[in-house]
Amino acid sequence: MNPQLQKLVTIQQMDNEIAEIQELVDLIPKQVAAGEKELEGKKGALNTLQQEIEELKKKRKQCEQDVQAEQDRIAKTKAKLPTVKTNKEYSAILAEVDAIKGKIDGIEEKELEVMEALEEKEAQIPDLENEFNGERKKFEDYKKKKEEELNRTRTELQGLQDKRQEAAQSVDARMAMLYEKLRKARGVAVVTVEGEVCQGCHQQIQPQVALEVRTSPDKIHQCQFCDRYLYYIPKPEEEETETAVSK
Repeated sequence: MNPQLQKLVTIQQMDNEIAEIQELVDLIPKQVAAGEKELEGKKGALNTLQQEIEELKKKRKQCEQDVQAEQDRIAKTKAKLPTVKTNKEYSAILAEVDAIKGKIDGIEEKELEVMEALEEKEAQIPDLENEFNGERKKFEDYKKKKEEELNRTRTELQGLQDKRQEAAQSVDARMAMLYEKLRKARGVAVVTVEGEVCQGCHQQIQPQVALEVRTSPDKIHQCQFCDRYLYYIPKPEEEETETAVSK
């Protein structure tokens, strides 16, 4: 194969590997972010439960304050009894006291419901905290592993990029320019020929060009349709035939 073409083949292999490694470098932070978001969701569930508990505690305290306020009302109402002069006034005060007691019963019933809900939710906290702490430990281990993987991958990527840059310095400037143009536009700049078909655009090239690609590997050939550089990889049986002939 033409030395310049061989260099482009090698560079393209490097570029493919660089692209794969770069994809991994880009992916790892996203994987960590996804894990962190999932952990935040579990923390959110715990926070929501804790907020609900705090709200229930406020309701319980409000119930206690309401009961105390109504009991104070009873005391003030009963304090009027010594001053009443008629049975009607006396009965009215007792009726008011009974009404307040009924209101207190309703508040205490509501307070009981609040306390039952509070007890139920507080009982969920230990399991939820243990689950969250376990998930957090798993995430921290996962994040550390991914950070180490990212550092290794970046080092590998930098080494390959340096190697690629060094290899590119010995490539003909015109060929290197066209290679970069083709790679950006078509993804692949150097392709093989199978029979008379370009493996880049899958068009049938001129038979003479296909023959020259196979028989004159020292020359530079390009596809007449996609402009990609062409080369040929002999099949095992062809290599055996050439070896036998040379002997």
